[in-house]
Amino acid sequence: MVLTMSASALLGLVMNHMRHGIVIYDDAERILVINRHVSSIFGFPESAVVAGTTLSDYLACIAETVGWSAQRLAGVIDNHRMWARAGEARQFDHHFDSGSIVEISFIPLEQGGAVLTFGDVSHDRRLHSVGERRETLTREAGTMLHRVAEIAAQNRVVAFNASIEAARIGERGRAFAVVADEVRHLSRQTTDVLHDINHVIEESLRLM
Repeated sequence: MVLTMSASALLGLVMNHMRHGIVIYDDAERILVINRHVSSIFGFPESAVVAGTTLSDYLACIAETVGWSAQRLAGVIDNHRMWARAGEARQFDHHFDSGSIVEISFIPLEQGGAVLTFGDVSHDRRLHSVGERRETLTREAGTMLHRVAEIAAQNRVVAFNASIEAARIGERGRAFAVVADEVRHLSRQTTDVLHDINHVIEESLRLM
């Protein structure tokens, strides 16, 4: 049995099974195609925007649900028209009060109008933000380790000078010399540990 579908029904099936929201409007700013993901993303009823709705009415519907001012709405409409005239693709993020982030792509059509796509990138953006924060903290830790390494080096110098002074004063400086040697030994151990930690940090940065 062969299943036959009209082109419009097939298009509707494909649009509603896409992962992203999509809107296509023509040079007269009339929406030709809109899938159900768009209303779900912005929170307006699916029946509020259908094929034939104007771009202005569609954006006004979004403005009402997300809380744009009249001035903001007018600016968004003007942007669409400016981008269409420029004929250049655009991509930007829309941040919702809930914390979710939607990536919006504007792709102008040669015959006029444009294709808009909407994808939830909240998880990706959060991962990116966490990765950047981790990298910053790792670099800060590396700076701190460098400072500790300098202190350890200074301790070795002080311990060496103390050993010289202990030798100069003879028997009375013997106990002092033992302490100085121990400080110098601990400083060397500290330097070795810092070297290993620095290696871990460098590898972490490389992986990030």
